[in-house]
Amino acid sequence: MSSQSLPWIIAVVAILVAVVVGISAMNQPAALPATGTTEDARELLVHLQSDIAVALEAVDGRLSHAASDLGGTGLNDTAARGVLLNLSDVHPAIVDSTVSDAGGTLLAAEPAAYHDAEGADLRHQPNVRHILASKRPIMSEVITVAEGIPAAVISTPIFTGEDRFAGFVSVVFRPEVLIAGIAGPATNGTPFQVMVIQPDGRVLYDTDAAQVGRMTLDDPLYADYPDLLDVARRTATERYGTAVYGFEVDGEAVRKEIVWTTTGLHGVEWRVAVIRAVE
Repeated sequence: MSSQSLPWIIAVVAILVAVVVGISAMNQPAALPATGTTEDARELLVHLQSDIAVALEAVDGRLSHAASDLGGTGLNDTAARGVLLNLSDVHPAIVDSTVSDAGGTLLAAEPAAYHDAEGADLRHQPNVRHILASKRPIMSEVITVAEGIPAAVISTPIFTGEDRFAGFVSVVFRPEVLIAGIAGPATNGTPFQVMVIQPDGRVLYDTDAAQVGRMTLDDPLYADYPDLLDVARRTATERYGTAVYGFEVDGEAVRKEIVWTTTGLHGVEWRVAVIRAVE
């Protein structure tokens, strides 16, 4: 190796290292200051709103591909079950994937642990009535699904090659798992709490897992805190905002600031909130 070529090799290696470092940084959650200011909370909120929307859209996109495949394979054969199994592996939040006919009967569910749900009549679910009538994609709020658990459902219509509506394909998923994969890394090392709720007040995700599933507008836990109830009502009706409220933690009164905005899919809204303690 000549001494003249050595500087070029060093330069190329340096460029490759820089590229690898850059790609690695892109795959890491954005680092936020740990000072806990309102500006920091709003910056975090923007990231969360965007990242949750991207995650929902990614699942929805894979669902659309599955609907296209099922339109060509039929709804309840070996090939169809293969499509459902692949769909169930798209995200850890997905419980199972199902296909239903044009009358709202669940024909197939995968993985096999949910075969017992097959044959269920889903027409009592508002989201199913909607897709049967509109033939358009939809995401439900958290409901008790045919699998017997509280979960949300994203559904997409299936059309045959002759454009005949044949039914719909769905993913049943746990919002708290989907959100945790985003909010957990984003808040690690920060003083912020994250909460995501439906407009009806149901907590879909909270940094404190014990809060998940609570109905903030009706839960007796919050009855003695009018400031908190007022904030809950505001988040139910206002798509974004900021408020300060009082609460009690281990017998000690604290004040917190909440900033919130809205994300979601197919017209269904989730309020995303970042909360911090204030003096």
